Amino acid sequence: MSAREPWARVVIRPAVGADAEAITNFLAAMDRDGLYERHFAHGEAPNRALLERLAKLDGSRRAMYLAVGADGTVIGHAEYVASEESAEFALMVLPAWRGAGIGGELLGALLTGAARAGLAGMHGMIQATNTRAIRLARKLGFHATPGDDRTTVIVSRLCLARSNAESDFASGQRLLPPEPLRHDPDRTPLHRCLGS
Repeated sequence: MSAREPWARVVIRPAVGADAEAITNFLAAMDRDGLYERHFAHGEAPNRALLERLAKLDGSRRAMYLAVGADGTVIGHAEYVASEESAEFALMVLPAWRGAGIGGELLGALLTGAARAGLAGMHGMIQATNTRAIRLARKLGFHATPGDDRTTVIVSRLCLARSNAESDFASGQRLLPPEPLRHDPDRTPLHRCLGS
């Protein structure tokens, strides 16, 4: 039996402070390339920053979702942090579970959560070589543009109206922003910066 077959028993749910140990184990099980694609850096500092953000979640301006297997193991992680009316997102999935649809479910949960929180848009910065993540974002209606340094791709889209979030998302309707947002590495806490 492959790791992907019990997908029906995977639960996507908001993270809580008590998940710190499970997330630590998840980060320890993540491959080096996956961590670099997520954090844009090697070492333990980005993982510590991610765990510190767990204590600051409010479900509105800062949200984190987990994909949890039947045995309670975290197999996927996604989060967003809002600034003004838009949120920056990032996610990662354990190697054995990639391609099973978990990344799409996590990103969908982020979009629905952001819409419920009244956020107007969502964007993410993806390494240009991470074609699987870029394909996933495009599949979910994100518009992709090259980053300022051409080694990254900025994906962005509008969030769905709060009242229509679940019905429109389920029907596959996607809204595209007129202009993609640009990544500001001095502001965002999700990539490169170790702050909040």
